[in-house]
Amino acid sequence: MVTVEDFSRLVAGVYAAAVTPEHWEPALRDVVGTFDAAGGGLVFACGSSRWQVAALALEAVKSYAEHYCRLDHVLAAVEKGPVGVVRTGSELILPHQDTEFHADWIRPNGLDDGLFVRLNSGTTTSCFAVASPRRSESFDTAERVKLMSGLVPHLQQALRTQDRLAALSQRSVDLNEALDTVGHGIIIVGSGGLLINLNSAAQRIARAEDGVRIRSGRITADCADTGLQLQRAIHLALGAEGSKVRSGRSFLWGRPSGKRPYIVHVLPLHRGGTDETLTQARALVLIIDPEHQPEPPAALLRRLHGLTKAEAAVALCLARGAGVKEISEELSVSPTTVRTHLQGVFDKTDTHRQAELVRHLVRLCL
Repeated sequence: MVTVEDFSRLVAGVYAAAVTPEHWEPALRDVVGTFDAAGGGLVFACGSSRWQVAALALEAVKSYAEHYCRLDHVLAAVEKGPVGVVRTGSELILPHQDTEFHADWIRPNGLDDGLFVRLNSGTTTSCFAVASPRRSESFDTAERVKLMSGLVPHLQQALRTQDRLAALSQRSVDLNEALDTVGHGIIIVGSGGLLINLNSAAQRIARAEDGVRIRSGRITADCADTGLQLQRAIHLALGAEGSKVRSGRSFLWGRPSGKRPYIVHVLPLHRGGTDETLTQARALVLIIDPEHQPEPPAALLRRLHGLTKAEAAVALCLARGAGVKEISEELSVSPTTVRTHLQGVFDKTDTHRQAELVRHLVRLCL
């Protein structure tokens, strides 16, 4: 007889697996053992494809994946049946003992009887099964059916939770990849100024050790005055001294190398529709390096504005701050040719002055 403690343990294992999918196999083995079965698992199907997380002998799992999944009439019937209804081996296995699937996979692996249930609807279906060899007593006893029925809503919720966590994880990956395409340093800080996330540009700035450092999980400045400005700005963005009014600040961050100072904006991040506590508040630290100005790819300029190869080359040189003489020397053309190409760039980009063109080119850069 299954005790309350047994059932609680099984449910706990199922939810642990939802958070950490690697735990599904031990959780399923515990379920199989509690049912006094020979094997079991979760089987997922999408169209003609099936994959599984199983508590079975390795050879049985391998042969199923390679060949017998296509012949599995048992799960094919479950997948087409109603959601949440427990199906029995007497119904699904016994009438089909003359099939190849039964003779070559079910019987050799001692899975002649069992209980099966479809857990969800939709394009990708999931089914749960426990199976055992044929015994004198049918596997579908009242106690086993009750246990199976009791596990079903927890398995369904666990799979929904797993899907939700997977979607959130993928969203996080997508956002991080998007942030890494931005050329400016982006740092997210939380309570106490602790660093939560940063993009690759921020990592590059920190590695340069030109006034910006990351120590003990916090962003710091080599210069004491700049450090005070930074901490004050973060303090205001997170909510100073318990205040619900959060504000942003901007300042210049000097660099020991003598290069132009970083431009820093510290801004509060607000999550719409939620009541944030101060410990949940987040702030954005945006660091712009005026010495690092990525240029738009020549192919992008040519595609957007129809520039020729030569015109795109002149435009990129201009975006780097080069004058007509420098461009002439770099491209090995006459100053007159440079001016001709430059006029073509002005006409095609609908700009009229060099400063206006440079601003336009910079906007094309992330």
